[in-house]
Amino acid sequence: MKLSFTGIYLLVLVGCTKTNLPKKVSIKTTDSISIWIDESKKRKIPIEQRKLGLKKAYELSNQISIDSSKLRNISLIAYEAEGLNYDELFLKANNLALELSAKIKNDSIVGETHWNYGLYYTKKGKIDSAYFHYHKAYEVYDIIEEEYFKAKMLYNMGYIQGIIKDYTGSEISIINAIEIYKKLDKPKSLYRCYNYLGLIYSELEEFDRSIFSHNKALEYLKEIEDEDKVLFKEASLNNLGLVYQKQKAYDKSIENFEAAINNNELKRSNLNFYARLKDNIAYTKFLMGDTLNLKNDFYSALNIRDSLNNISGVAISKRHLAELFVIKKDTQKAIEEGREALRLVNSVENNRDKLETLMLLSKIDKNKATKYLEEYVHLNDSLQSEERKTRNKFTRIRFETDEYIEETEKLTEQNILITVGGITLLMFLSLAYFLRVQRAKNKELLFEQEQQKANEEIFSLMLKQQSKLEEGRMKERHRISEDLHDGVLGKIFGTRLGLGFLNVKGDDSTIEKHKSYIDELQSIEKEIRSISHELKNEILTSKENYTKIIHDLIEQKSITGNFKFKFKCDRSIDWDTVDDDVKINYYRIVQEGLQNIIKYAQATLVEVDIKLVNDILNLRISDNGKGFKNGKLVKKGIGLKNIESRAKKLNGNFKINSLINKGTIIFVSNPL
Repeated sequence: MKLSFTGIYLLVLVGCTKTNLPKKVSIKTTDSISIWIDESKKRKIPIEQRKLGLKKAYELSNQISIDSSKLRNISLIAYEAEGLNYDELFLKANNLALELSAKIKNDSIVGETHWNYGLYYTKKGKIDSAYFHYHKAYEVYDIIEEEYFKAKMLYNMGYIQGIIKDYTGSEISIINAIEIYKKLDKPKSLYRCYNYLGLIYSELEEFDRSIFSHNKALEYLKEIEDEDKVLFKEASLNNLGLVYQKQKAYDKSIENFEAAINNNELKRSNLNFYARLKDNIAYTKFLMGDTLNLKNDFYSALNIRDSLNNISGVAISKRHLAELFVIKKDTQKAIEEGREALRLVNSVENNRDKLETLMLLSKIDKNKATKYLEEYVHLNDSLQSEERKTRNKFTRIRFETDEYIEETEKLTEQNILITVGGITLLMFLSLAYFLRVQRAKNKELLFEQEQQKANEEIFSLMLKQQSKLEEGRMKERHRISEDLHDGVLGKIFGTRLGLGFLNVKGDDSTIEKHKSYIDELQSIEKEIRSISHELKNEILTSKENYTKIIHDLIEQKSITGNFKFKFKCDRSIDWDTVDDDVKINYYRIVQEGLQNIIKYAQATLVEVDIKLVNDILNLRISDNGKGFKNGKLVKKGIGLKNIESRAKKLNGNFKINSLINKGTIIFVSNPL
């Protein structure tokens, strides 16, 4: 019995439908529209009432002015209308959804509308139109990279191709769908694909590959949740039974049919499928030559199908009975059953079963054999011609798409070349601009370095000049001291001695005055000696000059920065022994530090402390300014870079610590 496709039509159709719709985005709609749409989904409500509700929702949705909100409502209505077989409303709503989605460039809804059309035309038997829309939906989902729905469209296209016997094309579509489903780990979808692939290979008479595919489908079936399995296992066992039947492995065929029919729930949940399995078992036994009780088995399946008004199923049972009556030599009864089967398949336009019945009648009805054979040939040729035309349509659809893709790729390549050229030109111009700016910065930096070097040389000269001036002052002090001590003081001392030894004779008052003059001279002598000693004192030596220079610098900056300051300098430091480079760099460090405080810190108090500890000269500059977060100073300013550079130049260390609103501390140490 050739039921590879007809027998599992319901299963395949389920695979074509939207079992997983794209998640609907939330939209602002009136409550009444949402209520009407929700009511249309309730199966307990009479179908005509559900249709009226959908129509009302459509009319209200047309009053919405916002295209995006209107589109979502119309799309939902179209989908529900298709499910209710409300053709008039479906076509209006889906066409409007396609127009709106194209207008606002909502590719996801464009794909949905083509998918809806595919479902609609599949049910109507217009498979060329169905294939066209499935292919359009596939293109959209491919562009927006919706892999799951892209795979569903491949499956739907493969199903349509199988109907028109384009088995190679169907195989390619299904295999492409399988590759995507494997990446997405979708066992239910993989089950459907492998199940259908098994049917394709059976039609191609590649039975081993067909059996492999059906077994693969059963493996994926184990990964599906129980509530989702429905009668998948029984359908797959039935399909395997049909493949073994074609292979003439009748024992295995019956084994699979019986494994399927042994489901106790089958008779209650799907009586039609139960009757099909019963008929398949009986027909397989017939093919084996086991005709015992077959008549009762065939009539049992026939009665169930007749009670369910399954015309195609009744026709198949009648044909099988006709074959049985031929074996039993009851030709008249065989012809009667065959003619009845032909009448039934004509009433439902079932061409596949009609061909089978015509072939059987041409063999058993000798009087009309020629008529039946001619009708068979004519129908077969017309079907093949129609299938060929349809396959050509499908090929043209794919070809036009490939042509479009090729043209798009060319345009894409051109766009890429233009983009790359534009980016290259932009990069070149940016590089030229960057080099120009960098060159200007380098010149500015070089100028600053030269200016800084000149300032250092000037400062060095100032220090040397200060040192020379101090040396001159010290020499002058010594000279004055020596002159006072050796000259003036000696003369006064001699005069005092002379007056002391002078014998003054006279009254007491004269003697008293004489004595007072001598005492006055002695007092003058002591004062001159004291001045002489003070001129030679070491307090105001050159070692104090550097300290004064630093103090003057801080004082000057405090006026500019409007802050108070405290300055401490270790008096034990002998600045004469300190190298000029150290003094210059420390001066510059203090200068840079104070400059940064003025620019950024907004400090009210600054402390500068210079100490000598274990032959290490330590400089500490602290402020109570706004500070900054440690670790955030990623790119140091040129001032801090200069401080760090000067510290490294002296083989010293540089540290900076700061807290927001707590101030900043700069610490420099250098071994002398």
